[in-house]
Amino acid sequence: MPQAPAGVTERAGLAALAARVREAAAGRTTLAVRGSGGWWHEPPPGATLLPTAALDEVSAFDPADLVVTVGAGTPLDRLGERLAARGAWLPFDPPGPLSRTVGGALASGGGGPLAAHYGPARDHVLGLAVVAGDGTVVRLGGRVVKNVAGFDLAKLVIGGHGAFGVIAEAHLRLRARPSADRTEVWSGDAAWAARAAAAALAAGASPAALEVVSPELSAQLGWERAWSLAARAVGPAAGVAEEMETIGRAAGARAARAFEGDAPWTPWRLAVGRWPVVVRIGAVPESWPRALALAERHLGPLLGASVTVPRGTVRCGVDRGSAAAIARLRADAAGGGWPVTLERADAATRAAAGVWGALPPAVEHLTRALRSTFDPPGILAAPLLA
Repeated sequence: MPQAPAGVTERAGLAALAARVREAAAGRTTLAVRGSGGWWHEPPPGATLLPTAALDEVSAFDPADLVVTVGAGTPLDRLGERLAARGAWLPFDPPGPLSRTVGGALASGGGGPLAAHYGPARDHVLGLAVVAGDGTVVRLGGRVVKNVAGFDLAKLVIGGHGAFGVIAEAHLRLRARPSADRTEVWSGDAAWAARAAAAALAAGASPAALEVVSPELSAQLGWERAWSLAARAVGPAAGVAEEMETIGRAAGARAARAFEGDAPWTPWRLAVGRWPVVVRIGAVPESWPRALALAERHLGPLLGASVTVPRGTVRCGVDRGSAAAIARLRADAAGGGWPVTLERADAATRAAAGVWGALPPAVEHLTRALRSTFDPPGILAAPLLA
């Protein structure tokens, strides 16, 4: 088991969390980590909730270096407000309630539309403090950009849904708050949306977000009930205007709705966060229409779909999830090399389908070995595998 560096003095909240995990390990009590409870509503059967609400502090914030150290129980909305007051910005917009905690969002691993330019959760993390299954505090990475020791292990924990330890503290990379932040939305049919998005990328567009949104989700957002192409550009006003002009040409002679700041994106996070079952397919930019078609074929009628075009990420929502349907989708998606993550579902579906599902034998063997390393007593409830 990796050991914490000698001489590290843990804060009271972190020490208390580690003590609770050690106590659970001694009693072989299964634990399910609980942040705000706004994403995973149901713990696995028989698991005891391990709250992280006490880890709600910003222990270090350097606006000049654009780095912040924050407890896992800190709500993202409150962190954003504090950063904004000092001219800093964390471009991380996972779906769900704005009160989702830093630890919960990192453990889930999925970003939102801003991942198009700024990357998913792991790209915002410089280092982590993690409580392993035996109560050991493990520090991965560091507080500054140049310190990358152990960073690959931090990437393992991010998106690991608590299987490789309880995220207790995160060192996050920030950006300067942009002087201009504009979103424009164009609407049409599915074929047009695919062509326009591809044309925008071919023309060299690199917006903060470039999202194709299904008619169902567009209607939930108060837009036209049609396929929508939503682009967000941030930075100096002249650069924002140039970016939007490029994408507007790709969209063709269509009228656009215009928004400032987070106005269209906060409703996006809330709407996707209301889908009972959320499936994420990691396709590639040119293949997302095929990935979406697979999802519709196997999952049935969708509550909505949203595609982060530059990454090829397809996110779909349905009312109910069937482990058999998800398995079939994964089998088909494997032909394109596309992983399928069960981002959200009820406890029974998560247990039957697995968050990651079935993995190739060598990868599954490594995953189980790493889980044993970071959780020797096997008490962290995280149904990664089918």
